[in-house]
Formats: sequence, C-alpha cells, structure tokens
Amino acid sequence: MLQLSIEEKLQFIRLTVIIICFLVSVFFNSAFCAENYKIKDLIIDNSDRMLFIQAQGNYKNNQSSTYIPIDENSKSVKLLDSIATMTLNNPCRYVIDIPNAVLIGGNKEYNLENSKTIQNIKLSQFSNSPSVVRLTIGVNNFNDLSKFKIYSYGENIVIKYNNQIIDNSLQYKFYTPSGDMDKTAVNQNTGASVTNNLTGEVTNLAPVFQTKYYLSRIDQNSDGLILRGLGAISLQKTIYNSDNTKATLTLDNASVSEKLQNKTYFIPSSQKGLNTTLTINRLNSKKVQIILQGESLKDYRFVVSQDAQSMFISHRSYVLNTIFSANLAAVKSYNVSKTQAGYRLFDFIFDKGVTYDVFELGDNFYLDIDNLSDYNINAFENVFKNYDIKIQAMKIAGDKTRFIIPLNTLNFSYANIESSAKSIKLCFKEKPAVIAIAPLPQTVKKEPSTPEIIKQDEVGNINVTYIPKGEDEKKIKKPKKSKDEMTISAMRKVVLDPGHGGSDCGAIALENKYYEKTINLEVAKLIQEKLMKKDVYVYMTRTKDETLTLEDRVNYANEINPDIYVSIHANSTLQEVSYGLEVHYYKDDSIDLANTIHDNFANQKNLRKWETVDRGVIKSRFYVINHTEMPAVLIEMGFISNRTERDKLNTKERKEQIADSIAKGILEYLKVK
Repeated sequence: MLQLSIEEKLQFIRLTVIIICFLVSVFFNSAFCAENYKIKDLIIDNSDRMLFIQAQGNYKNNQSSTYIPIDENSKSVKLLDSIATMTLNNPCRYVIDIPNAVLIGGNKEYNLENSKTIQNIKLSQFSNSPSVVRLTIGVNNFNDLSKFKIYSYGENIVIKYNNQIIDNSLQYKFYTPSGDMDKTAVNQNTGASVTNNLTGEVTNLAPVFQTKYYLSRIDQNSDGLILRGLGAISLQKTIYNSDNTKATLTLDNASVSEKLQNKTYFIPSSQKGLNTTLTINRLNSKKVQIILQGESLKDYRFVVSQDAQSMFISHRSYVLNTIFSANLAAVKSYNVSKTQAGYRLFDFIFDKGVTYDVFELGDNFYLDIDNLSDYNINAFENVFKNYDIKIQAMKIAGDKTRFIIPLNTLNFSYANIESSAKSIKLCFKEKPAVIAIAPLPQTVKKEPSTPEIIKQDEVGNINVTYIPKGEDEKKIKKPKKSKDEMTISAMRKVVLDPGHGGSDCGAIALENKYYEKTINLEVAKLIQEKLMKKDVYVYMTRTKDETLTLEDRVNYANEINPDIYVSIHANSTLQEVSYGLEVHYYKDDSIDLANTIHDNFANQKNLRKWETVDRGVIKSRFYVINHTEMPAVLIEMGFISNRTERDKLNTKERKEQIADSIAKGILEYLKVK
C-alpha cells in the first residue's frame, strides 16, 4: 500500500477542498446566473413612442414601474423586488434600474436623431452584487420626465414615452370587424447611432418599429406556427372563402420584417390530412396580411399571448389539449353596461394576465381564455342569469373556458384588452329593432307603451329597468314557476350528432333511394327544435348534408364540453327480418342517460303504437360514445333494411314521435342531474 507523508496528506486535503469549493462556486454561480434576466440590446421605435428592451429570460409580471429613491452615485444598492425609477435634473434624465439582470456585450450609449423627447440613452451594468442593469435616458426638457411609463411581462420590458399607445393600463383594441387604424402611428424617421463602450465601435441603427406591432420572426413547433414580434397585436376579423379552403387574417397597425414578406410556411400537424400553409404579405405601411390555405380552416385558432407580442396558429384540437401557461388565471368579476348610443359592454376582469383567442362562427361571437382555472360561476350567474342576452360560459378543457355571445340582436364592434391582459372588454352595438307596420283591427285597443326607469351612472352609461304600468320598482317580484314547469339544470347544453352525412350515406335502401344520413338529420333537427323551446342550448355536429369524420364529431363535442352527447342513427342488417329500437352506451357515466332515454323512447306505449320491439340498452364500443368526455349515447331509431319499418320511419308522423320521445328523455335526465 502506498504510504503518504503528513505533508503530502495535507497537500491532498488542501487540493480536495479547493476542488470542492470550485465546484460549489460553479454550481451556485450557474444557478444564480440561470435566474438572471439577460439584457442584450435596445430596440428603438422610429415613430418616437417606445423603447423595447431585448432580453432573454422571464422577468416578473410587474405591470407598472415602482418608484424607489436611488442614490445616483452609490454602487451599494439593495436588491430590488421590481423595476425602480427616478428622475434627475441638470441635465434632465429618467433612470430605470432593473433588478436581477445582467447586460450582455458590455455597456452601450445610444444617440437618437429627430426624437422630440429623447437625446441619448446609456445602458450599463450598474451593479454586479446584486445584479442591476441601469438605463439612463437623457431628455430634452423637464416636462418630458412625466411622459415615461414602464410595462413589463414575460421576456419583454416596454418603455413608453408618448401617449399615443398603450396608455397607463388603458385597454386598446386587439380585435375589430374591419380594422382600427391608428392615424397617429406615423413614421417620424427617428434614427440612432450606438457606441459600444467596450470596443469603442460606433454603428448606425435604422429603427424599424413604426406601428403598434412589428412582426419579426416565425417559429414552428410540432403542431403549429408561432408569430413573434414587438408591440401589441391588433387583429381584424378573419375572412373565409365559400368552401372554407382559404382564410385571410389582417394584422392592423403592423409592419413586418422584409425577410418574412411573401414567404409561405407549412403549418406542422400531427393529425393526418391537415396540409395547411401560411403566407405573409405586406399590404401597406400599416397592414400585414396572413393567408391560410388548406381544408376546414374555420377549425384553426389564433391564440394571442399574455404580452400580446406573439400569436400561435394551430388546429383547434391541438389548442384544446395544449397548456399555454402553468400560471392559471381566475375570473375576479364581470361587468355589463349599456351606453346612451345603444352599445353593450361586457367586461371580464381576471386576477392574472390571460392568453386568449376570439372568433365569430355562425350567429355567435366566441371568446376563449386559454389559461383560466376558474370562471367564477357564482359571479357569472349573478350577472348573466337573468340578463336579456343569453351569454354562455363553459369549460372546454381543464384550463380553458369559452364565453359565447349570440349575435341575433347584436353587431360586434370591437374587443379591447388591458395592457396587463387582466381585463378584456367586448363591445357590441344593438341591432335596430325590426317593426312590422300593419293596420290594427278596429276592435283592438292599443295599450299605452310600457314606461321605463332610466338610471345614468357617473360615466354616462345607462341601465334600463322596465316597469309595468301602475307598479313601482320595489314591488317587482320574480314570477313563481308553476309546479308542472320543467326545471332544467344550470348546465343545460346538449350536442346532437346526426350520424353519417355527405359522402357517407350510412345505410341505403336502393330500391327506394332511402338514405340513413337524411333520416338522421331530419330527426335531429326536430329534437333540436323541441329542446330549444325548453331553453336547452343545442349544438349540432352538422346541420346540412356534409361529410364529417368520427374524430371531427368527437373533437367538436369535447371542445364544447356539453352536459350530454346524443348520436342519432337508423339501423341496418343483411337480414331484412330484423327490426326494433336500440340505445347504446359505453362508459359507466352514460348508463343513467341511456336508461332514461330508453324509458321514454322504447316504452310499451311506443312499441305498440309503432308496431316494433325493444332490443334493449346495449353496451357498445362505438367510437363516438367511447371517445367523448361527457355522458354519451347512440340511438338506433329502427331498421332501414326492414321494408315495413323503413316505410314507417320515413313518415312525418313517426319522425315527430321519435323526436318527441328522445327529447323527453333528455329533458328528464337534465332535470334530475
């Protein structure tokens, strides 16, 4: 065995300690450096309104600056919790200290040309322990010092020094029907030169940001494209062509990097059959056009990030299953108001910044919040339960909520977002009432118009309460429901799925040209009509003769997240003698629904009247009732392959009776749920 002298042992111990200390130092330095906010450079807006700090990392979600006195000359500063600012005179300067930050590439000085506010900017590492980066902005006069405001979220810090954009937590338009051009966003030709204090190198800058948004980069992930830039995204309503193969989206008040212009990108997707492309065009100095080409483009979503500087474009099925933020928000409150000009305002207030997308389909406006843990059902019902417009809120995933506003009496005007993304306001204009003018019969006496009490608040909004003649406001009581009136549960949403459609005819009786797809749709529409009369919200997977895959139907239902899913079918077999009624289920949570509908649909009264048999409640592994996330059943109304039953199925009377019995089963289930 090798024997070491005492001297050698001490030397070995000293060396070991040095190595351990070195490794510990490296570990802690790496750990702390990983947490630092790494500032690379400044991006200057040539319309003389904003500065952007280009950085890497995730700064704290501070939405405005915190004013803390700082000793200008002292290097001994305490560790700050948020951005700190101060103003200095002789010369006039605005100073910003960013904590837990390091400057990459050395200190820099920027000299601005043609700026009405800023003369020069110094960017420096003010302190290393703690790590503080200081931004010193020299201004033209003392009055300019009051213009500065700071917004920070995610990787970006925005310094605003002109009131023309993102003004002090005010909401700005992020979505409009036909654009909201900011006429003040003009090119002031503000340029700059930058001096690197480490190398002495001087370079000239040609600032590019002259609008509300500058699109600078496009990234791909496994199932979509991410558009990245600086500023605040403002969208115009997406326009689709007649066959849903082309979608045109315009970024309003936006410019785009030359390297992205007239380029076409493939939108990746893990789903088979999705071959969608995206092309970027620059329409003019204030508009950027995004064109999608492919199939079923209304199924694509445009998700805007919390800081409004990036947008994710992907198929809705992927969006539905994607977590956009681990920091989930919750609804704090809702507010509704009405202006004297007939505008309806819906304000959604959140406790944290939200990720969102909006779209219009059919007769509805949709607002999806994609990082919402709780939509505060109590607050929602307090505001909207008895509201004259039936606003809906529904969870479409564990971290996503959808708000639906019907457009039958409203025209969409604009959507605003607060700069912190903690508040979204939707504005709608009431449609003019359509009044049919006809002569009154001589025997009918016209009643006097109902009076109304109008209350005006401090900001000019009005709330209207209608009072029947001869009563005062205090005497109004909610009418009692009759004992026989059916009470639907608070969550009363149903997806009806008329089986087959389009190129998929289902069962066919060729000699009479009977198609299952046609019978299914006719009966489903009758059920829809009966449920809607009971104030049940009904969603149809199809309302016309169109082709849908089984996956399409399931994704549609899962995204809506209704109370139940009911698929309507007619049966068929090679043996013409088979006939009768069936109700199918697969999951345990669907047994009660299947039995309730079966008891109303295949009861003895109907069996005798229809001269058919009950084939029972059957557990079956049909795709649509296996993969839907809510209680789901599939109903076989009879055999189209049996001549006698087919003839009866195709009568108006039988379809009405089938629809009535299924609707009664659904209503009974919802009532006791």
